[in-house]
Amino acid sequence: MAELRAAWKLRSSLAEAMEQAIDYAAREIAAATVDELVDFCGSFYPGRADSPEWIASFDRFVEQVWECVVPQTIAQVEAAFRARGPVWAPIANAFAPEHGDQLRARDWRPSGARRAAVVLR
Repeated sequence: MAELRAAWKLRSSLAEAMEQAIDYAAREIAAATVDELVDFCGSFYPGRADSPEWIASFDRFVEQVWECVVPQTIAQVEAAFRARGPVWAPIANAFAPEHGDQLRARDWRPSGARRAAVVLR
């Protein structure tokens, strides 16, 4: 029983920490300027990224952007990457309205939850 209690306490602590981290990231993303978002997005580009894991986290970042950034700012980020040329199209496409619509359509919010379900991947 003691091990079960310890395991559940650890799970609850991690869940609370994850909640705080998600809220912190959302506040920082929402407060970022267009230039900051563009610079940060560039850090996910292969050859510029610290690791493959960092590149793989780009989709999670984009989901957060679509959740907490105003549409006008997202459109400016998209335009900035479109202006860089076709090699940057995959990043620009992540900020296209159609992609935002797709993300919103698959958003699942459990009954009574204050945010969409978080899936670690």
